[in-house]
Amino acid sequence: MTRGPDRAAVPDRAAAPDRQAPSLRARLARLPWPTLAGGWAAAYVVGLAFGMLVRAEGWWPRGGEWERAVLVAVHEHVSPALDVVMLALPLVGTNYTLAPVVAIAAVRLWRRGRHSFALHLAVVQAGSWALNPALKFTLPRPRPDLFDLRGQYAFPAYPSGHSIAVVSVLFTVAYLVHRAGHGTWAYWAVAVFYVLNSYSRLYLAVHWPTDVIGGTLVGAIWLGVTMMVFRTADS
Repeated sequence: MTRGPDRAAVPDRAAAPDRQAPSLRARLARLPWPTLAGGWAAAYVVGLAFGMLVRAEGWWPRGGEWERAVLVAVHEHVSPALDVVMLALPLVGTNYTLAPVVAIAAVRLWRRGRHSFALHLAVVQAGSWALNPALKFTLPRPRPDLFDLRGQYAFPAYPSGHSIAVVSVLFTVAYLVHRAGHGTWAYWAVAVFYVLNSYSRLYLAVHWPTDVIGGTLVGAIWLGVTMMVFRTADS
């Protein structure tokens, strides 16, 4: 009498994907959340310290003399042609636009097996979005009062949420493009965008220069922490 196949020896095809690719819950559990929380707190504290330094210098309510001079100099180059570009740029570099785009990208990356990339993007975007209002409402700073405020802006002036988002989120995108083997061109593209976006915040008279500097510092710290965490997690 022939014996039928041993059921225990038959591979469980339904369970195989779970063994090969951990679930979202398992991946989240493996992340060093205390390190990420500490990095977020470090970015917040640096932003707070820089804001308090600006306040101590007497530049807080109406900008420093040099800040006002910068805004006046930039305003001399306002033109209808530049308006088209400068009004469009902030729509790309804001969390209101980046968050849904990152969410869609993260889902697609996850479905294609790029789990680490998907989580990296989602975490850096979430932290960027949280840092902006956390600092704005801790140290509410009035918007510049030299010219009409134009374009996309929300909440108090300090820090520039656009600067936080561009530095942390878009440079993360460039880093992941590089890691995927597509060269370093994305770094240059984001760097150019950062310069143009920073200029647009002054051109539209919605930020003092120190708002942009503060946002850049905060974004750079959050960028560095998340890169370190996910590079270590992937090794």
